[in-house]
Amino acid sequence: MNERARVRETGRVEPAFTTAQTADSARIPEFPDRQARLVLGRRDVGHGRLDGGWWPRSRDARAQLPGLVAGLNERLGVVLRLAVDVLAWDEIPRRIMVDGHVVRVGWYTDMNHLIVVTLGRREHLLLLVVPPLAPERAARAALALSIQPGSLGAQQTLERCGIETEPVTRLSARPIASAA
Repeated sequence: MNERARVRETGRVEPAFTTAQTADSARIPEFPDRQARLVLGRRDVGHGRLDGGWWPRSRDARAQLPGLVAGLNERLGVVLRLAVDVLAWDEIPRRIMVDGHVVRVGWYTDMNHLIVVTLGRREHLLLLVVPPLAPERAARAALALSIQPGSLGAQQTLERCGIETEPVTRLSARPIASAA
C-alpha cells in the first residue's frame, strides 16, 4: 500500500519510516524496507532543500535504481523519471523496468549527491544520495537530517554527519561515456 492510499484510508499521513533512540539520544531512521534504505519526509509538512534520502549499497546504477524505484512506487505512486549524476554512478541504464513500468533515467554531471525523482508533471522529489561506503552510523544520521524541516543541501548534510566527500564532479577522473 502506498502513502497516498494510507492517507485515504486513515485520514492522516503515516511516516514512511520509524526512528529509534540511540545511547546518545540521536534519532536514527530504521528502514521499513531493508532493501531500499530509503527515507522520505512527510509531504504535509514544510520541508527544507531535501525531500528525503537514499543510501545505495553500491555505485552500480543498473543494480541499485530498481530497488529505489520499487520503494518509491510503494510509498508514493508511479515514478516516471530519475535524474542522476553520471559521474557518481557506474553502469547507468537509459531506462529501467520496475513492476512492468518503464522509468526513464536522465544523465547529468552537476547533481552532486542528489537524485531528482519525477512522479508527475509538476511533482518532483529531491533525494540525498549517501555514498555507499559511508559508515553506517554517519549514513543513518545523514538520512535523518535529510527529512528534517529546514534541511540543508546534500553536501552540507553529508559534511555535518562527518561523511568526507567532495563534489562528485571533482572526485571522478574517469571519462564520461558517450551518451549515445
